[in-house]
Amino acid sequence: MPLHKDLFKTIAELKATNKPFAIATVIKVEGSSSGKVGDKAIYDESGDRILGWIGGACVENRVAATALETFDHGKAQIINIDLDSDQMDMGIPCGGKMAVIVEPQLSAPVMLIRGMGRVAEVLATLGDMLNYRVMVQTSEEEAPRYASAEQIITKPLDLDELDFSVDYFILGTHHRDDDKLSLKALEMGVPYVAVIASKKKTGIIIDYLKKQGASDETLERFHAPAGLDLHATAAEEIALSIMSEIVMHHNGGTGKSMRMG
Repeated sequence: MPLHKDLFKTIAELKATNKPFAIATVIKVEGSSSGKVGDKAIYDESGDRILGWIGGACVENRVAATALETFDHGKAQIINIDLDSDQMDMGIPCGGKMAVIVEPQLSAPVMLIRGMGRVAEVLATLGDMLNYRVMVQTSEEEAPRYASAEQIITKPLDLDELDFSVDYFILGTHHRDDDKLSLKALEMGVPYVAVIASKKKTGIIIDYLKKQGASDETLERFHAPAGLDLHATAAEEIALSIMSEIVMHHNGGTGKSMRMG
């Protein structure tokens, strides 16, 4: 079973860029087909084949279109292709039948944690375990505590200078500019902005955001105090409550118990 020698290297490189791509694999063949079971190809976010081989013009357009579909719903899809059809809409009729599984590899959400302390440390670890790209802004002295982080920023945080987009921004240490950074992140369109804060501090920040013109719609993206109500007390529990809220937000969950009866 031939496999392109650079296939897995290319997959690793694409994952490092955090751009979506899809892997198509031939899983069944009946009759005549240029593609064989086990053949693979990689498609980019535009549906163009980057590398690999699964067959000729008979299947290329169909698989490319399916790759684009999987980017939308994020789920693997199996397609059955009749190569013995007299129809020309897929290219040249080749004969036979084949099944191809197309697996989307979506961009990992980016979590930016600002701060230090046990809650931030555990949150970074949990984010990495759940396949988020974890970025941390902290002091040089604290940097070694974040071995799981993809990137550590030790200079003052300037959201305008970041070379990556942010999906989840958590302010984890009390700073005097938490209100201003929260407003900046919201203005930049960050989907989830959270502050680990007391109810009193949360009220102060929300008052500031409203005075600066933040709309009710914008404030829907602001989460403070951060996390779900787990009655968390220990730092690890607080980190879990925040990570749970992030997963809920990412997956469109409700946070309600799933128990029956």
